Amino acid sequence: MAIRINKYLSEVGYCSRREADRLILEGKVTINGKIPEIGSKVEESDQVKVKGQRIEKSKIQKKHILSL
Repeated sequence: MAIRINKYLSEVGYCSRREADRLILEGKVTINGKIPEIGSKVEESDQVKVKGQRIEKSKIQKKHILSL
């Protein structure tokens, strides 16, 4: 299921939605190697990077669950 990139970054715990929008506008976010626009959607199979660092939903969520 596709979700907006700012919501994705917020859900994985990387940053707030507003901060995600700022990073997108600054060109620091990529989806599959391309710079997205505000409102772009991301699928689970897409590769999301912020400032060159890969962001993976499953790894961040597992880390959070294990720390509970």
